[in-house]
Amino acid sequence: MIQEKELSEKFTKLLQKLNDASDKKQMSMLLDHPWHSPNEGIWLKKRENLSIYGTEFYDYATEEERQRLSIMETATWWHTFVVFENLVTEYYLKIINHESLKAFPEVVRYMHHFCREEVTHALVFRKAMKHFNIPPFPVPDNLKDFYKDNASIIEFPLKAIFLTILMEWFAENNAMLDCNNDFVSPLSRAIAVEHHKEEARHIEWGKLMMREFIEVVPDFLDDAREYTAPFMRNLLDMATCNPETYDRVGFTHPAFQDYERLFETVLFSENRKQINRKIMEPLIRFFIEIEVYTPDYHEIWEAARFGEDIEFVLEKERRKIVENDNLLEIPISHV
Repeated sequence: MIQEKELSEKFTKLLQKLNDASDKKQMSMLLDHPWHSPNEGIWLKKRENLSIYGTEFYDYATEEERQRLSIMETATWWHTFVVFENLVTEYYLKIINHESLKAFPEVVRYMHHFCREEVTHALVFRKAMKHFNIPPFPVPDNLKDFYKDNASIIEFPLKAIFLTILMEWFAENNAMLDCNNDFVSPLSRAIAVEHHKEEARHIEWGKLMMREFIEVVPDFLDDAREYTAPFMRNLLDMATCNPETYDRVGFTHPAFQDYERLFETVLFSENRKQINRKIMEPLIRFFIEIEVYTPDYHEIWEAARFGEDIEFVLEKERRKIVENDNLLEIPISHV
């Protein structure tokens, strides 16, 4: 039984490090962000990561529309974080109160840290939207029902933990690519960077939980091999194209009225392909490690348009192996 599982020494040590890190420092909503930053004429994400960049639609847009798109696309993420991090907190607290994990008190201790940090994150994102005078966006039904559809407080919550870290890992990679640079508003960059410091720990905790418990949760792997690829593709495409953001920008060129063509152009652009590869590469390495991806399930990943990304990661791993095999052929430098 899961409740009788003895935790590995490696898991215990790494979990202690995560708990110690959260004990030592947690985000301050007031002190860790430059709320005095101006909110006029600024960009919230870098130009090259706009959804329309590298397409004809970028040329159709005015510079003012591009700048406004940077605000709306970033704000969409912020509002998604507000909603999702509240949902995560609500669900994890139910798990704690239901005592599904009471056999593992240090895991529960970290979940308390996790929830407290998520509450602060949601407050920061909400404050940022008010700072830039951005009203909330509509919440998709699949986000509102995320834990209702994918989780239970009765069973060991490994699937919910897995899907949560996928959401957070994907979102973090995206946010850091968009906002961690000198081009954007100092506030936008600080929000991304400070959030990443704690979310990186949340993601590592989720990866630890997967590595430790994946073998003792019946049918988890079989199910995950079926749903992970389409789940990730849906996340990528929904995060890239949002009609609400385009409506709020109010593009004047008539080409923007053809949403079907706009979406297809954006989703399949070479620029978006390269951004998505950067987002997905570390996740795919993890899927390969825990065998959520195996060659037997390659067709599912191919159907979800990840075939080239899988091959890209596998080829990098093959090159590493070859390089390691050839270490003895590398000449030794004379000091």
